[in-house]
Amino acid sequence: MADFDLIILGGGIVGASAALAGVRKGARVAVVDAGLAGRATDAGAGIVSPVALDRGEQRPDWTSVITECVGYYRSLLAELDAVDPAGAGSATFEQVGELVVAGNNPHELAALDAVTERLSRPEGRRAHGVTKPVETVDGTDLRRYWPELRGDLRGIFIAEVGRVVGSRLQDRLMTAARRRAQGRSDGARLEVIPGAGMLDAQHPVPRVRVGHRVIEGRAVLLATGAWAGADLAAFGVRVDIRPIRGQLVHLRLDGQQTGMRPVVNTPGAGYLLGFDDRIVVGATHEDVGFDARVTAGGQQSVLNAALNLAPGLSDATVLETRVGLRPATSDGLPLVGAVAPAIHVATGLGAWGLTLGPLLGDLAARHALGDQMPARLDFLSPGRPLMKESA
Repeated sequence: MADFDLIILGGGIVGASAALAGVRKGARVAVVDAGLAGRATDAGAGIVSPVALDRGEQRPDWTSVITECVGYYRSLLAELDAVDPAGAGSATFEQVGELVVAGNNPHELAALDAVTERLSRPEGRRAHGVTKPVETVDGTDLRRYWPELRGDLRGIFIAEVGRVVGSRLQDRLMTAARRRAQGRSDGARLEVIPGAGMLDAQHPVPRVRVGHRVIEGRAVLLATGAWAGADLAAFGVRVDIRPIRGQLVHLRLDGQQTGMRPVVNTPGAGYLLGFDDRIVVGATHEDVGFDARVTAGGQQSVLNAALNLAPGLSDATVLETRVGLRPATSDGLPLVGAVAPAIHVATGLGAWGLTLGPLLGDLAARHALGDQMPARLDFLSPGRPLMKESA
């Protein structure tokens, strides 16, 4: 008999969500996590939005998945609060709204106009799960939200957008999974195993080596983000995945309350997020392999974009710069499903990791444990023909 029903490689947002889903089903679950530098969950800015701003992400099937994933947050947070009342309201998630802004750049203005037009129609708002009409804002109105913004911007305000602290959400998911396991009498259990797990391609039953330990499972789910390609290569499975480095700079405005400010986003020139103790600005998009270093050029690029957008941040204190290696596919869409008998993957979420991760991790775990993958996710199958996304 296998040691576990499900072995999850990777303990970020996707892996932690999968662990909770497995325990809910009464499964024996192991989470193996190597704690590698550059994990996207730890560095992600944390925008949770149902509205894509660029890249043809308006396709109905993709829009529907994003909307469903955002809606899942409400039921998930209610569950986390019920299982872990002491952690309720621990700055995991806040619905603060989003300002989508543009200056005089023609490309950005065209993208802003496209989003505005889409959300001006009731059917467009319904497709994104947006219930309130968007508000047009510019100049003085914008600076009521963010006094540091420059004066020539115009934009819209979307109320149904939130922000989340990825590391705190991951911690709460794992806490809930542990408590769910402890509270069951049907054999469900959760074991967290530190270290780099390696799939054993020569064994008929999925087997993972972690240091000197070998564990067997009925199924394995790879939630290792950008590292999933290398993990599966040892098993003779090739997936289209690569790391994209994102550098994000954390600032503080002394004496300013920034925790409930709306997200500021643009169609291509950066974003600003306010948290209780900091402002996060970002991010770079660098195709440099598994290089998780903070670089002078990366910091300069992020700060230049942030100060161009919000010159009033020039006197902010620089706290730190974080780096995340986002897992990206050539067509810009995630990979979710089986790649070989009993071997499953959930990765490729790119910049959408904290928006999509909780629900896609849940669905991937349930599929690995025998549930049917919803047909609406067929277009995310790892076996689909991949084409390069358009610019």
